[in-house]
Amino acid sequence: MLIGLALAWPALVGLPLHATAAPDDIDALIDDSGPLPKQTRDLTALPDLLFTTPSGLLCKKTVVKVMHDVTCAGDLPGAPAGTRVVTLPTVYAQANGPARFLPTPPERFFGDTTGQAPVLLPAGHKIVFWAFSNTQSLVCGVPRSADLVCRLNAPKAIGADNSGPQTHGFVIAAPHSHVF
Repeated sequence: MLIGLALAWPALVGLPLHATAAPDDIDALIDDSGPLPKQTRDLTALPDLLFTTPSGLLCKKTVVKVMHDVTCAGDLPGAPAGTRVVTLPTVYAQANGPARFLPTPPERFFGDTTGQAPVLLPAGHKIVFWAFSNTQSLVCGVPRSADLVCRLNAPKAIGADNSGPQTHGFVIAAPHSHVF
């Protein structure tokens, strides 16, 4: 019984059962970003951004003090049963664990979006939220192979001085969306 629970636990909490490959190269997509922050301390001044994709995903990049999240809701093909959102958390520009599929209602992450017009992120385009180096960036894009890919490159995990570079994110694509 305990062995079965231990093996099933990652799936129950939205963690991948095994490491998955990084997504297609979204760096080559057309960049729709505005001016980028110059350094990590500038991240707290980033505004929230509500955006949508051609497939109908609704996403919000939020900032609460030093925590940044990219959360998306909509059709998440192949996600675990009961999934309502996928979220990618960060603290400053550091990794805060892998992205997760959650059963949480989208309103918890989006708040009241009445009167907010989401920006359309078209196919073949990306939004870069920050890019301090090759190992320190947050980007979401719509490549040909997926409805949406969001990727965080971080120099380390939060609270782990020698964890080394981290790459986390999610891929929303039929037939199987996944987090990494």
